[in-house]
Amino acid sequence: MKHEKKNIRTTDGSQIYYEVSGEGFPLFLLHGNGGSGDYFEKQRPAFSQYFKVFTMDSRDHGRSTNQSTTLTFEQMAEDLYMIMKHEQLDQADFVGFSDGANLAMVFAKQYPHAVHRLVLNAGNTVVSGVKLFFRILTALQYGMLCIAAVISSTAKKQLRIVRLMVKDINVTTTDLNHFHAKTLVIVGKHDIIKRSHSIYLAKEIPQAAFVLVAHQGHSFAKKNPELFNQEVLSFLLEK
Repeated sequence: MKHEKKNIRTTDGSQIYYEVSGEGFPLFLLHGNGGSGDYFEKQRPAFSQYFKVFTMDSRDHGRSTNQSTTLTFEQMAEDLYMIMKHEQLDQADFVGFSDGANLAMVFAKQYPHAVHRLVLNAGNTVVSGVKLFFRILTALQYGMLCIAAVISSTAKKQLRIVRLMVKDINVTTTDLNHFHAKTLVIVGKHDIIKRSHSIYLAKEIPQAAFVLVAHQGHSFAKKNPELFNQEVLSFLLEK
């Protein structure tokens, strides 16, 4: 199966790394905070049988760089749209995990015409959508990085990434109400995202279905790829 490794340079000089495999309708797999496209190593072969699969390292993550002093979901959405334009894609399906799901929602808000179907795995529009214990851990990590970033460029980069998790994303209930793409909200029963928040997303997005998967946590796609792939493909291939 054809597999390509590519880079694209953004307007600010950042390099965004992505890989392409398979043939068919385009499908983007969007990783979580601090990760890379490699998170979906168990999804790429299965999905590539039906789709042209794009796995991208978000700006400041993995093999992608960031020449800006900031890191926002809006910047990453713009990078994603640039890849679509470079690849001459008018529309695509999107599967987002965690912050990748958040990126998918910001992208759907900014470029609604470019979204065909949307799969949101463990996304959250507000910080309060995360269970309290994990919010505390993130806040502690953020505080330590704020101190370390004064003397360390590595900590400064990590601070930009973690900052994404301590602020609400700019997607309101009204924005969700205007999503027109058919959507699957899928989450493990033991995820770090509050179940009530996942249900909220499914309720407010007009064409959304909600799937709660027993015995699964936050890294559902990695720990039980067969079940994850089955659920997602069943949705994406539905006529």
